[in-house]
Amino acid sequence: MARGDEDMPMGVPGESGQATDLRHANIALGIFLVAYILSFVDRQILSLMVEPIKRDLGLSDLQVGLLQGLAFAMLYAVVGIPIGMLADRVSRRKIIAGGILFWSACTAMCGFAGGYLQLFVARMGVGLGEASLSPSAHSWLSDAYPPARLSRAMAIYNLGITIGGGLALLVGGAVVDMVATHGVPVLPVVGAMPTWRIAFLIVALPGLLVAGLVAFAREPARRGQTGPGPMSLGAALSHLHRHGRTFLAIYGTSVALGVMGYGLTAWYPTLLIRTFAMTAGEASLRLGLIYLVLGSLGALAGGFAAERLTLRGVRDANLRVPMILALLCAIPAACAPLMPSPVLLLLLFALLTFLFNGYFGCALAAIQLATPPRMRATGAALFLLANSLIGLSLGTAIVPLIDRAFFGGQGQIGPALAVIGLLATLIAAVAARSGLRAYAATIDALARD
Repeated sequence: MARGDEDMPMGVPGESGQATDLRHANIALGIFLVAYILSFVDRQILSLMVEPIKRDLGLSDLQVGLLQGLAFAMLYAVVGIPIGMLADRVSRRKIIAGGILFWSACTAMCGFAGGYLQLFVARMGVGLGEASLSPSAHSWLSDAYPPARLSRAMAIYNLGITIGGGLALLVGGAVVDMVATHGVPVLPVVGAMPTWRIAFLIVALPGLLVAGLVAFAREPARRGQTGPGPMSLGAALSHLHRHGRTFLAIYGTSVALGVMGYGLTAWYPTLLIRTFAMTAGEASLRLGLIYLVLGSLGALAGGFAAERLTLRGVRDANLRVPMILALLCAIPAACAPLMPSPVLLLLLFALLTFLFNGYFGCALAAIQLATPPRMRATGAALFLLANSLIGLSLGTAIVPLIDRAFFGGQGQIGPALAVIGLLATLIAAVAARSGLRAYAATIDALARD
């Protein structure tokens, strides 16, 4: 296939053609997983560097929370919509490859930031680049896989969250330990650099390789586009309005759980460091391994559960599974940050990590299946707008805000994490329950069109 033939069907008719299409779909899924892992490493590496960044740049907890959330989410959320609309019209491969190169360059710029404003702008650039990936990848995978297998594919893609988040902690911890053992590295031209700056430069380097892999992926034909072209933004918003109960349920569930999840990744390393006097390397090793292993297993389990229920005729499986998981998360989310010993805290955190990460692949599949093929990238971007602008921005900033408002602002953030965990999981469960029938009706209506 020529590079400009993205809209031509892949493969040849018959079983051989289907096997070829599936092989190309699996290759693309593997490449996107690597890209998503890289994006989360670049996004989350800052969470381990809270204390040295605060010290070197003279920042408060709230300013660091804004760096982790709002600075990243501002452009990531808003620019995702025009990028999603573009991905419904032009080569998704080129959009993704260009975005990877851009966010990697901005991650490296974080390592050279001379003050808070420069670091804030560099984090905005990381968000801008990463906005290219998920809307385009979601649209691509929705065209590459049959509907019944989409929740599994999305769950595999979203291993990038757990693997990337875990690797961010492990890589950051390894850098901290290396510097503690061998001293601060001295680079040509720039000279000695603090630990946190070196970490940003290290995680930026793989972007060139991953962008090259994306450039050679084979883009599938767009399903259901034999008639009119891609929907306008107004038409896409009109579809969301017509099926408001469905999308309010999906968005509400994901945003509530997102607030809790982003709070976990942003503040649990600091919780262990402050409460139990762990070093950054010790905290990162424990949390990173839990997130990497149990978070990944949980993400796969959620996707497989939704797939099995769908194949058995449970039409609302992609919303029902997150509802059940949210209820199961409530107790460990509320209790883990209050535990008096690190062993108990980590055990409950491990359970929470396994349960929590099962929801996101289901939510992404629900969005795609409730969205007409002509607006799938746009639909993904609108979903990520809500999840990032509210979930990410609020999840990282609300912890120090609640600590300051209700617990004296002494930096003992466990009670604030407990309050957020309990409220977020209960709100998510109620939101999902409210939309089960509406979601099933929406996907049935689209299947008839």
